[in-house]
Amino acid sequence: MRAVIKGISNDFFDVETYVPDNVENFSLSLRIRIGLDSTQGADDFELFICTPKWLEETMWEPRWGRGLLIVREYDFSTINGLIHESVSRCEGGSWEAIVIKLGKAFAWEFDDYQS
Repeated sequence: MRAVIKGISNDFFDVETYVPDNVENFSLSLRIRIGLDSTQGADDFELFICTPKWLEETMWEPRWGRGLLIVREYDFSTINGLIHESVSRCEGGSWEAIVIKLGKAFAWEFDDYQS
């Protein structure tokens, strides 16, 4: 089984046309819908993207890096390519095995979920 991206979005703007005011000092969150190549469904994964300059000016306390992508400047083509490259490496014998691999880079909507 292989993971594939079914969609990338943001609740506030169209990711295909968005450009931040300052491409060297920005932050944003993306929702990445990822599922199996053999099915229609997908789960949501979150990724926070920012520049070192934004971190330097905004973050005063320690912060863990899971679900975080740091880039020098905003270039959606590059960001999109990095996301697709990461997801394309995730395959396994079950969805659960794939989610473990995806969870190294992205925050899964069901993290810490208990039924």
